[in-house]
Amino acid sequence: MVCDVLIVGGGPAGASLAILLAQQNWRVVLVDHGRGRCSGPYETLLAPGRTMLSRTGLSAAIEACSEVDPLRHGAIWGTSAVAWRSEGEPGLLLRRGAFDRRLCEQARRVGVDVRMATMVTCVGDEWQLATTTGGERLRPNHVVLATGRTTRAVGEASAVAAAPRSLAFTFTGTPHRDDRGTALVEAVGSGWIWTHAPHDGVASAAVIVHADELRAVGRERLLARALAESGGAAGRLGDRQLANVSDATPRLRPALPGVLRIGDAAATIDPLASQGVEKALAAADHAAAVLTAARAQPDWWLRLCEVHARWERGLFDAHSDVAAAWYRREQRFAEHAFWRARLLPVVERTPPSFSQSFVVSPQLLRAQVLVREGHTFVERSGFSDQVTGEQATHCGYVPIEPLLAQFATARSLAAAVAGAGQDARLFVLPPRAVLAAMLQLVQRGWLRAATNAAGVP
Repeated sequence: MVCDVLIVGGGPAGASLAILLAQQNWRVVLVDHGRGRCSGPYETLLAPGRTMLSRTGLSAAIEACSEVDPLRHGAIWGTSAVAWRSEGEPGLLLRRGAFDRRLCEQARRVGVDVRMATMVTCVGDEWQLATTTGGERLRPNHVVLATGRTTRAVGEASAVAAAPRSLAFTFTGTPHRDDRGTALVEAVGSGWIWTHAPHDGVASAAVIVHADELRAVGRERLLARALAESGGAAGRLGDRQLANVSDATPRLRPALPGVLRIGDAAATIDPLASQGVEKALAAADHAAAVLTAARAQPDWWLRLCEVHARWERGLFDAHSDVAAAWYRREQRFAEHAFWRARLLPVVERTPPSFSQSFVVSPQLLRAQVLVREGHTFVERSGFSDQVTGEQATHCGYVPIEPLLAQFATARSLAAAVAGAGQDARLFVLPPRAVLAAMLQLVQRGWLRAATNAAGVP
């Protein structure tokens, strides 16, 4: 069987991508094992995530599978007191098992061929599906891996970046009546806990602990200690039952030539940094634009795969910074094993002075760069870093080419900002934005400190 796209993995990333492509009349085969993969019964999509959905065309599909979040959100972090989030636009509450199933059903309704398979293997340019009734061979034009956090995914490889190993143990039970209608993130000495206690039904508490400490102390003892340390809803959860154990370690996986890895199959982030479903939906949106561009320009395919891999890495790095900032906010437990492994020292960078001179890095080359434009990618003149592979045309909304022109020869930041005021491509922009863009280029290594005849900066 020939299809336009084979998507392996029917979680939020894979199913959402299938919906977006089917709405553009792609022939999509979505393969899933049908066993579910969510680490807990609930997840929330905050209000900014709903804004993102409205731009992707996924809003109607996602909101049909969820409900407006009725929970009050708070945190016990850096202090023993609860800090409740101020009221604002509500997000969405996702009941994960039902949400994932409805998303796959929505994919079927818009024309996606959804298959259940126990194994997917690649042989040459064919992909073989093993099902309970036999097998089938597919020859897709494009392949997307949306296999989540599984370590047995097709084309699996070791991580290229990973944080200290964490495990999440999700308990369900009966919440105390005073905890109904809340969602709480809480730091404890043994790790941290994320609790959802809806107005009706069971509550859940995901306890995130350090894997090395788990081996040293023992699972039962460490989990009992973490729950006993809780001053929030998790400590008051009655009739507790262990519902799920999952790997919560942030990892970035290497790109595969000619194959798109999306969502958690590409990079898993610390759950402290963001909602996993929001990341999955953003990855589906980006991958849909990549595939749309590949349909119009097939010879761009390998370049587009690299573009998406860099996008996933950028998201991984950004979320790692957010998680690190959260961990630094909690100093009460700095001597505990979990926190010692995550409270990394802050590298202080002294910003360059206005009088310091810079010049364009020799590792920078002019290049045709693929950039996102609406629901596809287009080619624009830009620059490419020969060492890192990073490519760009702008720093935010500031064009890079006229910025670099200011440093064709050694020039101070102050002189370059003044010179930008005489450039028709830059003088309409605020000087503060132009300076910020120059500092980004310095941090990126695209502008290097100029040296004198003796080689001294």
